[in-house]
Order: sequence, then structure tokens, then C-alpha cells
Amino acid sequence: MGKQTVAGIEQRTDRWVMNSPGNPCKLDAAFDIDEFRIISHHPRLLEAARYILGQEELDTYISKFFPMIPKRGFSVDWHQDNHYIRSDVGRMVSCDVFVNGATKEMGGLRIIPGSHRRNFHHDKASHEVFQWMDVDDNHPEIVDIDINNPFAILFDIRLVHTCYRNVSNLYRPSLAWEYKHRGYLPQSHNGHISQDIHEIR
Repeated sequence: MGKQTVAGIEQRTDRWVMNSPGNPCKLDAAFDIDEFRIISHHPRLLEAARYILGQEELDTYISKFFPMIPKRGFSVDWHQDNHYIRSDVGRMVSCDVFVNGATKEMGGLRIIPGSHRRNFHHDKASHEVFQWMDVDDNHPEIVDIDINNPFAILFDIRLVHTCYRNVSNLYRPSLAWEYKHRGYLPQSHNGHISQDIHEIR
């Protein structure tokens, strides 16, 4: 079983999803790493997740680490998390943590407010290039979240979002996962590559 080091993190290569050789997109099941999982226990994140979901006992689900390497790192294009998770939206919320912030040049987050109330077509055949939806990148409804300090965001699992490509000289590490009701499994659970679940203690 091979290992590689990306942004200082040595991990099994079979959990990496690659954009191209030498350009990793993400590490699946990131919360198998204690240093990553502890972030999901931050009191302010838990307070917000418990308020949104109306539930005290929570798990984390489908954790991912995105290294966003300098100059050429990129992540998935426009998408809705719940198109693939197929969850009861009242039992799950998405969370992203941008460890060093995320300016536009570093691969900043982009969202379409109100998009969680609308249905969008996702082309599953295009997964290999991470371009799943036909969204005009200059659409006036798009909001760029350009913050040069560490930040976290919790959002509806139906919200349409993406990130810019990283054209800076810096890594832009981030973690993403879902908080969910304790013990709840969405319809797509058995079909997910990343099925990691961790209880919040």
C-alpha cells in the first residue's frame, strides 16, 4: 500500500482522488486522521450545527481534505452536495473549513444564494473532469466569498457552490464534511466511496 505526502500530510494513496498526476483533488475519509477530525468538534461549529439541525446528538459524514496545491490546484465545479448524498435535508448540513482563508486567487468559495430552493441538472457522465452543472461563471446571482483569514461556513446541502482554481503560490487547504442526525443514513450511503462516519462525543 503506497503513501504520499501532500501539504505535510502523509496518507494512503488509495484514498486520494487525483485531478491529474501530481495534482490531488481531495483525500477521502479525512477524519480517519485525528488532527483533522478534532476540527469538527469545535464548540462554535457544533453550536451552529445543532441549532440548524435541531438535534443535540450528531455524527460527521463523508469527510474530505482538499490540499489545493499552488498554481494548479482545483476542486469540483458547480454542484449541489445533496444531488449525490440524497439526504433528508432536515437531517444533514454541509460544513467547509478554510484553514488559511480562501481568496479568489487561492481558490475562494463561490455560492448561488437561494439555489437550495431550485432544481438543477447534474450530468453524472462528466464526473471525470469534475464539471457537473452548466452554470454561467459570470451569472449576477453568484457571490464570491473572498476572505484572507481562516473561516468556516455551514450551508444547506442543496446550495449550488464551487471554488475558483488556485492560481496563487500558496496551498489552500480546506476540510469539508456533513453534520447529520446521530444514526441517520441517507439513501446513497451504500453507493458512496467515502462512507466514513464519526460520532461527536
